[in-house]
Amino acid sequence: MWQRKQTLFLFCSVIAIAICLFEPIGIAYTNTGIGEGHLMMNLDFNGISNADTIPAWPLFVFATATGVLSVFGIFLYHNRKTQMAVCTWAMLADLVWYVYYILFFVLSNLDMHIRFAACLPLVSCIFLWLAKKGIKNDEDLVKSMDRIR
Repeated sequence: MWQRKQTLFLFCSVIAIAICLFEPIGIAYTNTGIGEGHLMMNLDFNGISNADTIPAWPLFVFATATGVLSVFGIFLYHNRKTQMAVCTWAMLADLVWYVYYILFFVLSNLDMHIRFAACLPLVSCIFLWLAKKGIKNDEDLVKSMDRIR
């Protein structure tokens, strides 16, 4: 299982999403204090009530879905078509994470700044794309071996 490069890509995707889940993805500055910033995590803000903003928990849900799908995809090495579908759904969850993240920035009344961990779902999406490409190459290789020459 671990000798396939796509398994390593899926594992790297899981690591990137895990780091994103536990690191701050943004910082918000309010008008209540000078230079007082509040860290935005995937689940909520630290120190700011979400009464005036949209909820942050969907970011946690989409990032967790990507991580779970990637872990699930690692163990589907016997069924390549299903593994490709799982990679596609995980990439879709990453893209929805970014759509919601941008929507959060636009609709919140806060001065928001991006942190490094916000780029990790993109890194995860790239790893998922590389894994899907490797799985497709394996599938094409198996199909070419099944043909009568």
